[in-house]
Amino acid sequence: MNKRFNTIYLSLVFIPIIFLSAYTAEAAEEKPPAMAEMWHFKIDGADQSKFEEALKKHVKFRKEKGDPRNWAAYTPHTGVIGRDYYVRHCCFKWSDHQKYNELKVHEQLYKDWENGPGKFVKKSRHFYSWVDRENNHWPEGTKANLLRLTHHKLKPNSDIGPVVKEISDLAKKIGWKRAWGWSYERNIEGVYLTLAMPSENFAGFEAPKPGFEEMAAKEVGEDELKDLFNRFDEHVESLSFQIMMFRPEFSVMHDK
Repeated sequence: MNKRFNTIYLSLVFIPIIFLSAYTAEAAEEKPPAMAEMWHFKIDGADQSKFEEALKKHVKFRKEKGDPRNWAAYTPHTGVIGRDYYVRHCCFKWSDHQKYNELKVHEQLYKDWENGPGKFVKKSRHFYSWVDRENNHWPEGTKANLLRLTHHKLKPNSDIGPVVKEISDLAKKIGWKRAWGWSYERNIEGVYLTLAMPSENFAGFEAPKPGFEEMAAKEVGEDELKDLFNRFDEHVESLSFQIMMFRPEFSVMHDK
């Protein structure tokens, strides 16, 4: 079994690929919308308590001023702790994104950010991703207090999309008892495919039995399954892994 997929499916956690930008027009027409926006803030570890106190106040300010979006905040549970904060909104169409950015309240929100948590930010990144809703399995009510993420850096001009569909179709066909989500991001370093597995708690990371390999092999055969994994692996240049923790106290979440 390919080690890369052994990690993914024991874990199973942000387009058929040419380039992400080629799909933005199509994604804008999708129902439901599939574009997501992410901010990554890096602070000095010594400023953690001051930054978090200011961030809580800023979140309250955004709610009071009527920011209509839900912003989910995450911090790393693995790797370097206490310096990185990720704030994500999903999902929207580009036309709605334009309307959101034209809201007059942004001037007040920006000033409050700059005078509050923004004072402690040493570096920030801003990027968009495309959520592959067709090949995801994220049932209504899925708890995502923890996210187990596998990031795949794709080789140039990779067309991994059809293989992703094969894997997801197989997982759905055999009734794999996991929620999962694929998303694509393009930045200056290249195109990344992320596989995300949500869990309510750490116990939820335990692999269900029978395992994916066993169930999938019974469905398609061991040789075909190995070939499927190998064809996926051919598109991947490198990978990385992390666990993220949802932080509701730093999130802007509106009641439905």
